[in-house]
Amino acid sequence: MSFKFSILASLFLPMGHLGAQDLLNRVDAHDWELTVEIRLSSEVPIQLGPDGRPMGIFRPDQLWPYRPPWIDGTRWLEVKPNGFFDTEGGRIRMPFVEETASSEAEVERLDGVFFIGTRQDESAIANGKVFPKDILGERAVEFALNEGRDTTMRWSIMLPHRSYGIVVDEPQAAALPWPRTVSSEVAPALNPSGLIDSDDPVFAEAVNTIAGDRLQVVSPWRAAKSLLAGVIRTIRVGEPATARGRSTAIRGIVARKASEAAKSSVVNPVEDVLVAVGVLRAAGLPARAVHGVRFRTLRLPPEPITWGEWFHPDLGWVPFDMGFLRGDGVVNRGVDQKWRGFGEIRELERRVPIAFRLHPESDARGWYPWAWWSWEGLTEQPGFFEQAVELQMIDRGRVPNRGVAP
Repeated sequence: MSFKFSILASLFLPMGHLGAQDLLNRVDAHDWELTVEIRLSSEVPIQLGPDGRPMGIFRPDQLWPYRPPWIDGTRWLEVKPNGFFDTEGGRIRMPFVEETASSEAEVERLDGVFFIGTRQDESAIANGKVFPKDILGERAVEFALNEGRDTTMRWSIMLPHRSYGIVVDEPQAAALPWPRTVSSEVAPALNPSGLIDSDDPVFAEAVNTIAGDRLQVVSPWRAAKSLLAGVIRTIRVGEPATARGRSTAIRGIVARKASEAAKSSVVNPVEDVLVAVGVLRAAGLPARAVHGVRFRTLRLPPEPITWGEWFHPDLGWVPFDMGFLRGDGVVNRGVDQKWRGFGEIRELERRVPIAFRLHPESDARGWYPWAWWSWEGLTEQPGFFEQAVELQMIDRGRVPNRGVAP
């Protein structure tokens, strides 16, 4: 049995002009129940070398993200604890997203569970705090941990979401002028955040290379298209972004800083979006990355996915998908044509957001990949441990008579 978080409900007005609904509409409403579970274990297998002798404790960073541990004749001798988690007085924070261009969450139904070993710490959930939106619009819940010491711990949060497809009146959207000012609500989306260090000179140079002095000669809609096409021409996507360990379990998301990725010739799909957002910000267009999960089929587990959003006051947040744009061959099409993956994205209603930035931005986990959680104040923790992320989406079906959001 889990306990609901104690929440003081707050109402937030969506960021954007009230007339945005005339140009960008939500359609095909679909209800989901998203669960994000994190499992940690210090019971790490001992790796055997080719001669059969132990090589020391398996270090996931030696194999992540591209070399699964079953290759090269790797064998496992036994499982050995590598320290303990002592949770007394500690705190764990999990991000969540209340609203994007294509989704809204029922925050009052936020729920969760926490286990240290096999014991459930119910008070950690009952005493949990829910934080208001930060500068990018992301929220978070914090677990307050009590006494407990074990080699394993796991926790999860569950949050119902309603996702939508997007339909855009492209001729009118493409005719909108550059705004004279940027509101204080979205101004933070012009500044560096997390891994997107958009103040690095590489992004200003990219904008100048792509658009020169003609950036504001065209509308923001067409300028954004030109900038994204420039990123696609310059950088190739060829690496996976999901780190996996033994039994193909998800260990987290692999990503470098946007500036570092922009200076390389090959990036992964997550870095592709981070670079695109950095370029849009450098051009004066508020933008953010959306890290979430996509439902595939009942037989296949949902998969992590990252897309982007940029902002115009008369449109609100406009989604774009770099993977779709690359697959649609937009580099060979004019900005006055409709692009699949810009504004309108196929099956967008099958996606649910998790966070606007990768977590943790800083803590003691060192070489572990990003995985949508962070902790503070643990009395004791193992030198290293295995981290597994499980994503679950329960399909609650399409919403009748809600084809277009009011």
